[in-house]
Amino acid sequence: MKRISFRAQGPKPQGSVCQLCQFSTGSRTLPIARSTPTSRLPNSNSPLQSRYSVQSSANPTIILARRYASKSSTQDSAIQQVADEASALQKSDKVPSNEAVVEVLAKCQKIAEALVSRESGSTSSNDEGNAISSLLDMEEKKSTSARAEKRAHQATKTTKLDSRLADSLSRIVNDLLLDQKIFISPEALEHYTKTQSLLRRAEHFPEIFNLYANKPVPEANSSPPKYLKPNPKSINSAVPSELANMALDIAIAQKNLSLVLAIIDNTFCAPAFHRAKVFRKAGIPLAGLASAPLACYAAATWAGAVQNTMDHSTATGIAFAASLAYVGGTSSIGILAITSANDQMERVTWIPGIPLRHRWLREEERSAMDRVAVAWGFKDPYMRGEEVGEEWESLREFIGMRGMILDKTELMAGME
Repeated sequence: MKRISFRAQGPKPQGSVCQLCQFSTGSRTLPIARSTPTSRLPNSNSPLQSRYSVQSSANPTIILARRYASKSSTQDSAIQQVADEASALQKSDKVPSNEAVVEVLAKCQKIAEALVSRESGSTSSNDEGNAISSLLDMEEKKSTSARAEKRAHQATKTTKLDSRLADSLSRIVNDLLLDQKIFISPEALEHYTKTQSLLRRAEHFPEIFNLYANKPVPEANSSPPKYLKPNPKSINSAVPSELANMALDIAIAQKNLSLVLAIIDNTFCAPAFHRAKVFRKAGIPLAGLASAPLACYAAATWAGAVQNTMDHSTATGIAFAASLAYVGGTSSIGILAITSANDQMERVTWIPGIPLRHRWLREEERSAMDRVAVAWGFKDPYMRGEEVGEEWESLREFIGMRGMILDKTELMAGME
């Protein structure tokens, strides 16, 4: 029997269908070769192919690497410039002005903000690149794994670079404020605290907060430098509660108990902080109470003059006594309500017998201890009181030495 050879038919006119549909409708005996992403497109001049070619050639990892490499070089140069400016202030024989110090610290804060935004931008860009790649699914398994490996290596490299830049920037601001000729003003302390909080470097907070109150004050523009004796108990030597809480948050996040307690000792427990609180929060109410008798007497004199039922002096005395009793009674109730408020207490309360004025004066200290106890203990309210360990016992003892109780039994959940 003779074999009959079949000749392949000529090419059929193609419609606007993809090759996958052609393969599914064509002869099953023809081998299907694995085509590249460009060969799967209908023709080379279609807008779909040009758009896809741009997307496929633009690897997100390569773009991110180039972008972050350029940003790294820019931030390296910015840090080097700030380091030179800080070094010039430290090497100067003349006491630098406060404006120059604040300007350098403000630049450091801006660089820290750029580092933080770069880190968050890197994470979001990598997530977006992963989503696009998984959505398109245009690469093979081998190339996909290689790209993931490269992206992981790039992320590790970026993290190390960020850590190096953060350490350099943190060292610059620390060395600047530790210099004897540098005056730590409230503006300088604010920029320093915000910079270190952005960089997550809380190791030097207690030292800087202590220097803020006890560092000798250099005379401005004096050469050789002359220093004045500081007053640690002055209200100007108090660390603002906003900055203290900012530093405390970073130390709590690092789970460093000794650092947390040192920050509390140098901020909320300082005598300057107590004086500043009395001056800023109790100054106006105390002045009002001091002037209340005069105001009551003036009102009583007017009331005695407008009446005609009794003698003027008798009416004035009765009105003065009544108004003074009203003002004194309402003020006493208000002070009692403010100093004895305990709704904000969660785990740390006062030992019975602590005067109310001390409770109000040291409320920020108790609140900070409360935050530390909540961060170190169990999150479940019904598990509180079951914590054990060396750190927990040290914290309980430290709180007890300050006139407070950790987990008072009658205030715990389920023990009412």
